[in-house]
Amino acid sequence: MRRIALYSCFLGGIIVLISISLLWCVHVVSDAFDANGSAGWLTLTGVLFVAFGVVYLLGYELCGYLQVCKVDRLEIAMQGDDIHLLRKRARHWLGEVHDHETVEDVNSKLQMEFSSIDSKVDKIIATEAAIVGAVVGLSPWPLIDSGIVAWRQVRLIKRIAFEYGLRPATAGTLRLIRQIAVAVVFADASEHAAQWLSSKVPSIGGLLPAAGQAVAVGVLTARVGLACKKVCNPMKEKTHSRTFFPFFKTVPFFRIFGVNKLPTR
Repeated sequence: MRRIALYSCFLGGIIVLISISLLWCVHVVSDAFDANGSAGWLTLTGVLFVAFGVVYLLGYELCGYLQVCKVDRLEIAMQGDDIHLLRKRARHWLGEVHDHETVEDVNSKLQMEFSSIDSKVDKIIATEAAIVGAVVGLSPWPLIDSGIVAWRQVRLIKRIAFEYGLRPATAGTLRLIRQIAVAVVFADASEHAAQWLSSKVPSIGGLLPAAGQAVAVGVLTARVGLACKKVCNPMKEKTHSRTFFPFFKTVPFFRIFGVNKLPTR
């Protein structure tokens, strides 16, 4: 009931704002026509252009948000036996789905499609983690580092979503960030890696603190990428495991620090 009440308040506030905006626009256009006909038509044209832009942006954001929701819907359809529902929801990724194909056939095609995307996304995550780690290690300005890391991670999220056939826009990206934060914030993998590196490699913890920070930020960036990969891929289980270090064995930037020997719980 509380959620319904919050949604009602939010929807009511939007309706009130739209009503006030419409009344203000009508008042402005009416005053412009009273003053001069040409000024009235110019004002009306400007209001219509603004209204068209607002409607287009709202529609674009809504479409992007619904595309992100398609992942969860496809995951539900893949777990059921309704072939018609599965065909309908799989068309976004597979295109044409034939009527003679069974649930097993469609799931097999989806698995092949997402496996191909997974390999591309792994390379993207590895590259981005190495870049972010290198930038943080070389930059002497912590505040600038924070902005760069945040920008690169949001960019990584949108790029991964794009690879999985999603166009999340702003609202969809915020939904992805919220889902990813649940996996990243409550998983202490990056903190565990930083502590292990500081204790096992004294040169990083003492003489070269920037290198330890670079590795920790790179691990966190990769963690964000892996969480986004699970969110955007309906084939992946949404239970985010803490054991993800085998991924870093393929990244030379982290292998030089012995990350492939990191302990797991």
